[in-house]
Amino acid sequence: MQSVFITGANGFIGSNLSRYFLEKNFQVYGMVRRTSDLHFLDGFHIKLIYGDLNEVEKTELPPSLDYIIHCASIVSDAADEKSCESNIYQGTIDFVNHILASKIKFQRFIYLSTSLVLGYRKLNISEENPGKSALFLPYVKYKLEAERYLLDLYKKEGFPLVILRPADVYGPNDRVSCVPILKGMETGVPPIVGRGKWIFPLCYVENLCQATYLACVTKNIEGRAYTVANGTDVTWKEFFSAFLRRLNRKQRIYLPVFFPFVVAFVMKIIHFFVRSYEPPLTFYRIKRITSHTNYDISKTVKELNYRPDQDSEKQFNAIMDWYLAEKASGHIK
Repeated sequence: MQSVFITGANGFIGSNLSRYFLEKNFQVYGMVRRTSDLHFLDGFHIKLIYGDLNEVEKTELPPSLDYIIHCASIVSDAADEKSCESNIYQGTIDFVNHILASKIKFQRFIYLSTSLVLGYRKLNISEENPGKSALFLPYVKYKLEAERYLLDLYKKEGFPLVILRPADVYGPNDRVSCVPILKGMETGVPPIVGRGKWIFPLCYVENLCQATYLACVTKNIEGRAYTVANGTDVTWKEFFSAFLRRLNRKQRIYLPVFFPFVVAFVMKIIHFFVRSYEPPLTFYRIKRITSHTNYDISKTVKELNYRPDQDSEKQFNAIMDWYLAEKASGHIK
């Protein structure tokens, strides 16, 4: 039986990866904090490893593994510089140093970065065709810094690295994006701005799981980076409308594009005077839903034999089924 070690195994992506690898008959080790909510792992036969990336040297790792997947991270475009440097960049360095110091045997290290390191607000973005820089976001800046550190380690010491750059990941267990969106819809917040015609780079979480598995088992790809997305053109209107239908809601007011920018500006002023206030709208978020962005995944398809599920309607329904079940069970208030 092959084995995999997943950091942040109780989170959105980590819990989906844990399930996926269990279905592939792997022995799954999941690194979680002792204070973590573990209900996404209910019924999973995985071996929990308790640890914290801020004190990773105290974590006892298995002596031998096949694959290590590092997906534990702050995931927020609003996270500050200090938090991102500590959690994303320094946490990755400390984790890798602990792996090397522990002298455990393993075949490959998979680092989950973000497609935003390649930019945004452009079509068919790739390393050769970058979009507008998103490095003004500390989250993106330190994901890129972590990539550079790991790639340098690969070049100098042969560290068996593969980088994955997922686009906008949605799916069951997504509390960071899907829950606020759906709760907002239920309270009457109009999600579609303008005509909602802009394309966004949807990456369904099951497709990310497939790409992660392939990044583990495909031979001779160390030192490479792959962008992961569904590979289809989905608009924000299609995305939001699918949820509105399931919630039996209808958007009656369509805000002109300038209006959310005005609201975001007011929220920014409030945040300046009340630091504890976290604005739900930012200029960056509005730009994301009012401009085209997608990524070229041809390299991922060719080199990993990646075959994404492109049935977006089925994917949206899976998200809604999960959300309604979480509400019924009391996990979402």
